[in-house]
Amino acid sequence: MNTRGRQSQYNRLLDNFGAEHKGFAKCVSYLVSLGFSPSQANNAVHVYRKGDATQARFRLSRDQRNELLNSFDAVNKTPKECVNYLRSLGCTYRQANSAVYKYRQEKGLIHHGS
Repeated sequence: MNTRGRQSQYNRLLDNFGAEHKGFAKCVSYLVSLGFSPSQANNAVHVYRKGDATQARFRLSRDQRNELLNSFDAVNKTPKECVNYLRSLGCTYRQANSAVYKYRQEKGLIHHGS
């Protein structure tokens, strides 16, 4: 079949497959089984996991971000744990990364050298 897909199509297929709870290789194999080339599937899963082309389920205001991260005890967690937590709630990778960075910056957890 070797068809070309749009990232939105890949995202929909991967969401329906439950890809966020499955390994990278399993997701690639799934797309290949649907007729996409291994290269297309690999790229699609990479972008899907990174969240670049995925639409967030909601907008995250500063207050919401702080409330969610405070309730998660984010000051005592790693940035990666915080990002994964926000992603589990429906944030994209980029949205979660940005929120955690801003939160940590505002809480004085990020120190810039002079």
